[in-house]
Amino acid sequence: MSTLPLNITAHQTDWEYRVTLLLWTCCALSIAFIIVIPTIPAIVFLSAVLLYCALFPVRPYQALTWSLVPWVIVLFGALSIIWSEQPMQSLRGAAQIALSVLAALMFAHGLRARSFIAVTMFAFIASNVVYLFVPSVFGSKNMVAQSLAIVALSSFWVMFDRQQPALVRVIALLALFAAPPMLISANSEGALLAGVLALVCSLLPFLMRLLQPNTRIFLTCACAFAGVTAVVFSLLLFDNLFDLLLQSIGKDVSLTGRTLLWSHALGVIADHPLGVGLQAYWNESNIEAVRFWEAFYIDNHYGFHFHDLWLEIGVELGVTGIVIAAATTLVVFFSVWRWALQNPEPESCFFAGFVTFILARTLGEVELFSQFSMTSMLFLAAYYYAVSAKRGPSLRKA
Repeated sequence: MSTLPLNITAHQTDWEYRVTLLLWTCCALSIAFIIVIPTIPAIVFLSAVLLYCALFPVRPYQALTWSLVPWVIVLFGALSIIWSEQPMQSLRGAAQIALSVLAALMFAHGLRARSFIAVTMFAFIASNVVYLFVPSVFGSKNMVAQSLAIVALSSFWVMFDRQQPALVRVIALLALFAAPPMLISANSEGALLAGVLALVCSLLPFLMRLLQPNTRIFLTCACAFAGVTAVVFSLLLFDNLFDLLLQSIGKDVSLTGRTLLWSHALGVIADHPLGVGLQAYWNESNIEAVRFWEAFYIDNHYGFHFHDLWLEIGVELGVTGIVIAAATTLVVFFSVWRWALQNPEPESCFFAGFVTFILARTLGEVELFSQFSMTSMLFLAAYYYAVSAKRGPSLRKA
């Protein structure tokens, strides 16, 4: 597959850009509310994507052939149908994930990064406004906190982007004032810490923008190495340091039962080296899944996971799936950070903060490589913009 940036938007007219922006807005808003009303938002999302494909038939082909990186995990997930314990469920999941990847790449191809980010910000703002009146719009406090952290990060960089319209920047400023107190009140320490880390990290390239790119890269690598070394040595030198940190923020050492989930997931991976199949574990026919739903008081038996991206993928796609997912994640992470360090603009800094936020949360949440997921789509869009910046000047309409 080609890794060259798409040139289909080189001569894009105003109406084409507006249509792309409108349909991406429909997709983003539909995904924001897909938990509370699963069917209607999914239909809206599918309709918007299919309409876009019909209006611009070359673009889905270009998105499919642009790069292999976003598609490897999808292809392996589809292959798992062969050994899946629930082949039809795996087939359905693979098709939906493929559609989500296609949409993320097509709309990233057709929009400037700042437009993509602004629409994303509005989608997350909208879901949080509705949440004030309809709490069920999010499935858990962790999802509320995740959304608020992304609102804070996106609104910060939209506000500082002088190329954004004035009204958009004013709304971003208001969201930036409102999001942090709401994030603190959400009582999700993981999202709060990851959100602060993401914002601080995203600021580093921007603050170093007057330095040479090589100097920025060196200083960032040195800071990262020093930070990782300090954490490792602290954990080695002080017994039970992690438990003490958990207790200091009011968390029990089992992380609200997650250690039980993790232990069970490791056992499933050991028994199924290839996994049980894409999205084949959490279903009504699996007695173990039903027991976990009941133990965690999830009456609708829907929307649960192992609270660890790598273990979730390991259960579904085995050790090979973990390797593929880890390689994909690292490629995206380093590509985006290279873009931010070489060209520290608001767009690149936002995406650098976002991929940092998501990577920090992989050990406690499952927010990548799933269908109808804004975080998954943002992650792939970040990769597209980073690779496009590396390959050459953007060909979008200025």
